[in-house]
Amino acid sequence: MHKFQQPQYAPSQVSGAFVGSRSPLQHSQCRQHRSQSFRRCSNVVEAPTKTASAPMAKDSRIKDLGPDLWNTTYYPKQHDTVAVHKPWYVIDAEGQTLGRLAVLAACVIRGKDQPSYSPSMDMGGYVIIINADKVTVTGNKFNDKLYRSHPTSKPGTLKVETFRQVNERIPERILEKAIKGMLPKGRLGHRLFTHLKVFKGTKHPHGAQQAVDITGRINQKFNGASAGAQ
Repeated sequence: MHKFQQPQYAPSQVSGAFVGSRSPLQHSQCRQHRSQSFRRCSNVVEAPTKTASAPMAKDSRIKDLGPDLWNTTYYPKQHDTVAVHKPWYVIDAEGQTLGRLAVLAACVIRGKDQPSYSPSMDMGGYVIIINADKVTVTGNKFNDKLYRSHPTSKPGTLKVETFRQVNERIPERILEKAIKGMLPKGRLGHRLFTHLKVFKGTKHPHGAQQAVDITGRINQKFNGASAGAQ
């Protein structure tokens, strides 16, 4: 007989069964053991069926618990940042120092003078600056302070101007650059910068907003609570 050939047994050798074969009970036990091992080793987990009533039931259970007495921290919502609810302010830059004026404007645009201030939300107001061409600087900055720019946004086109030259050509740019540097960088900062309105003279198209004059707060020490109360 070949070594790979299985031996043939006659049915008469064992009553009702072949020699070397399992009994029906042993077959059933092996099948049960294999099925249990497969379920134990399998990584497939049946996801629970989701019903439409499950979220509603969860919400109802949360509402039944009542208000959360421990969570009392205020955080502004989206409707708190709507533009129609924002206040308008006006600052007269005539004879005012550039840095002090920029600090006040940036803090008001950020909303740091409001009790609802939040660093990640737009809680400030709009600021109108008039007489931008009459702002002053200390020391010899009128001739020494430099503004660098690339008009064509390409290397080799660097343009350097003094404070005097920029003030004669486009004075609004001086205040815009100073205030923008004090605002946060990113999407929030870009949005806040649109709340700044700078004009060369005393005329501006925002008279309907009835802006409040806060020029007197420039030389006062700024801290959110005291400045907001004044």
